[in-house]
Amino acid sequence: MRDVAIVGGGLVGLCAALVLARSQREVSVIEAGNFEPQPAQGLAARSIALSTSSVQIFRALGVWASIERAAAPIRRIHVSARGRWGVTRLRAEDYELDALGYVVESQKLTECLLQAVTACAQIDLRQNASFESIEQDDRVSISYREGDKKQRLQARLALIADGAQSQARAALGIGHQSVDYRQSVVISNVEVDSPRDATAYERFTEQGPLAMLPLGGRRYACVWTVSPERASVLDGLDDAGFMAALQDCFGYRLGLLEAVGPRFAFALQRVHADVLGKGRCVLIGNAANALHPVAGQSFNLSLRDIACLHELLCEQSLQDLDDATMATLVAAYQQQRAREQSQVIRYGDGLVTMFSNSLPLLDQARAAGLGLLDLVPALKAQAALTGMGLTFGGNRLLRGRL
Repeated sequence: MRDVAIVGGGLVGLCAALVLARSQREVSVIEAGNFEPQPAQGLAARSIALSTSSVQIFRALGVWASIERAAAPIRRIHVSARGRWGVTRLRAEDYELDALGYVVESQKLTECLLQAVTACAQIDLRQNASFESIEQDDRVSISYREGDKKQRLQARLALIADGAQSQARAALGIGHQSVDYRQSVVISNVEVDSPRDATAYERFTEQGPLAMLPLGGRRYACVWTVSPERASVLDGLDDAGFMAALQDCFGYRLGLLEAVGPRFAFALQRVHADVLGKGRCVLIGNAANALHPVAGQSFNLSLRDIACLHELLCEQSLQDLDDATMATLVAAYQQQRAREQSQVIRYGDGLVTMFSNSLPLLDQARAAGLGLLDLVPALKAQAALTGMGLTFGGNRLLRGRL
């Protein structure tokens, strides 16, 4: 019997395995896909933004040095509203930091984590393993299928990390709430002729936010939120047509757009689990909360779920984890995560509501809000700390150590 079983071996599941295995616990990860090496993808690469709190967690795990070599720093963030005068600028040096965050290709991040997982004797990574069912009494019993063979894994504790549409969450009978934003996001990489060193842009438009995140050199990751109808139109454009539409919306702060990679479009929903645990099973990542991408917090919030769970478990022997102790642990996890999760949800939804509409009466209020934020250090600091994931500090991982 293993100490911990993790259902879902994506970025969140791999990070959770690395954290929990550091306490010499035996961890098994069940992943439906596989991690076959992928060729370099250039403009086709998907990327992810890492907050300062996530960097601290990776430092604690000893993997940040390898991730940093593949990451592009964000030292400045320029926030504006299309066609309006208000602007806010955030700078890392104002907070005595080298960077406000980083952007890294998802494939490169996966490779760095997978290398660390493979090198850890306490972690058993089971690929091409499709989850089927879960049962629990004084232990958790997980059934999964490898090819035509049905397998069973038993553990003292299970983490559910298989995404927003979690099969394991449903199998546990945990309900969830969904919010349809009536928006879609179009993701692509572009090359520009006048890159601004380590500068990210967040531009609010009538249909939703448009983010341009530096990937190093002339490459930027574009995350463009629009109406579903507009997403369908953009998805049907050729490269020249898409670049023309993006140039018109974003403007010329990065000069001319010179090349664009493949586009990926999908509808946006927020998913929030009714509870964060049941019996010996705990929800982390998108299985607990899947967020709007406006604040770039979904993966970073997931890592802070893991940091909280680590803090609760670090003095706890899993061999002594009876039902009463487990119930206390789940209740503490629920209570400790509820406040930050609620704040991040309100923060993201507030930005969507405030900036993603064309109501004339809000135009000047939006512009004034951005201008005020730039002029009042306390307000700007609060926004910066929220974005960096440092509003709720206090545990070991967020201080960069285990």
